[in-house]
Amino acid sequence: MLQVWKSIHPLNEYAPTWNIPFWNAIYSKPEEIDFIRNWLIDNEEKLIKTLKKDSDGGDGGTGLGENSLTAQYSAYNLFQITQNIPQFMNLLNWIKEQYIEYMNSNSTTVRNLYMFSWANVVHKGQPITQHGHGAQNFSYLSGNIHLDNYDTQTVYYCPVDEQVKVGFENVKGGLTFFPSYVLHSVPEHKQDNKRVSIAFDLFDHGFAPLEDLDKAIQLKTVGY
Repeated sequence: MLQVWKSIHPLNEYAPTWNIPFWNAIYSKPEEIDFIRNWLIDNEEKLIKTLKKDSDGGDGGTGLGENSLTAQYSAYNLFQITQNIPQFMNLLNWIKEQYIEYMNSNSTTVRNLYMFSWANVVHKGQPITQHGHGAQNFSYLSGNIHLDNYDTQTVYYCPVDEQVKVGFENVKGGLTFFPSYVLHSVPEHKQDNKRVSIAFDLFDHGFAPLEDLDKAIQLKTVGY
C-alpha cells in the first residue's frame, strides 16, 4: 500500500515542504518467513566469520558494531548467496512484484535494477542508530523486511527537521520501501528473541556509477 508522507501546505515561499512516498506490504507465506529467519539465525556466526575479512570495517552507521552481521553488508549479497534456496528466491520475486506495484501506484517509472542486500540480526539490548543508505545524485530506493513480530517500530525522519518523524510497526513479513536518503532508526530491542530482518538498496540499472557490481544482482522489472 502506498503511503505518502507530506508536509502541510506552506504559508509562504520559504516554509519547508516534503513529499516522501513509502510502500508497505506483508508477505503472505509465513512458513517461508519462518524458514528464512531460522536459516539466518543458524548461519549468523558462520557468515560473520566467513565475510569479516572482506568487509569494509564499518557497520553502516547502525551502531551494531563491526562484529555484527550487519557490519558485513559490503562483503556479500544475501540473495546471491541464497540463490539455490527456493524460499529466498520466492521472497525475492515478491519484492520485485511489490516494487512494480509501488511504481505504478505512485505513477513513477518502473526501472531495471541493481540490488544489494544483507541481513540484520539484532540481539536483546541493541538499538539500530539513526543512519541513511545514500543521498548521492544517483541514490534511489531502499527497503527492509522483518521476519517476526517485534515490539519496535522503524522510525523515519523528515529530511528538513529530524524532530518530525513517522514510524511503521515491525511485523512478520512486513516490507517497507523508502527513498534511500531518508534517515531511519529502530529503538532498543528488549525482547529475548533475536530481531531478524533483511535490508536492501536498489539502483537504476542505467544510472548507477557503482563499485562492487559483482555483489549486485540484476532485477529485470521492465516488461515483467
